[in-house]
Amino acid sequence: MAHVNLRMLNLVAGILHLAQAVAVAWTVNHSGHLLLPVTVEYPTGSPASGLPPERISVAAVDVGIGAVIALLLPAVTHLLIASPILGAHYRGAIEGQRNPIRWVEYAFSSSIMLFLIAQLNGITDVGTLVLTYTAQSAVVLLLWLQERLGTPARTLRPFVVASVIGIVPWGVIALHVLAPGATSGYDQPGGIRLLTITLLLLFFGFGVNQWLGFRGVPAGRTYPTEERAYLVLGLVTRAAFAWQVVAVILLAAGPPQ
Repeated sequence: MAHVNLRMLNLVAGILHLAQAVAVAWTVNHSGHLLLPVTVEYPTGSPASGLPPERISVAAVDVGIGAVIALLLPAVTHLLIASPILGAHYRGAIEGQRNPIRWVEYAFSSSIMLFLIAQLNGITDVGTLVLTYTAQSAVVLLLWLQERLGTPARTLRPFVVASVIGIVPWGVIALHVLAPGATSGYDQPGGIRLLTITLLLLFFGFGVNQWLGFRGVPAGRTYPTEERAYLVLGLVTRAAFAWQVVAVILLAAGPPQ
């Protein structure tokens, strides 16, 4: 019965993700695209010369399209799980209390979201952005490793390491939000700050859900219960991200002419 409920929940989650991806794509296409630069800096002299580096723009990322991709990835995954294609594999994973499908999908979608949040907060350096994406992917893969140790786990070391790594990108983002020592007087738009804080709390909520699962707390907590919590939390997180990105794009576009 639990498998039937999870299959139906995956089907609903897949449809809702897909519907939102279509709606966000339509909105972005009709309201204008927000392109954010990816840059690299090259030295123009020796480290002691004091010469400013040369900054070159190497790419531009469409934030709206990024939000659509962050919705499409889980949409496709959930719909495949609800279908015969991955249905049997998913049932076996739930019975074995190990679900690699979840971790692979979340590694991509959460890393894309964090990458875009970093960009929206003014981080343009390609090295910092790549490391942000990589750090978040590493966090999810460590949680995958933690899951393989069983529930309740005999050790939470992978989870602890994941937590330490996971806080670093948010610390870098916080540095750009707080901007200590800045003299320009520029203040980040409220919509971007709200998006950043909302996603930080939701990412934290995901970590709490996994910690409870790994510890087997409360007593009697089952793996399907953890999976249902993840499905709901994942849907809320991506929806909050995508629609707040849409709001930022609409504000950046200004009133219609």
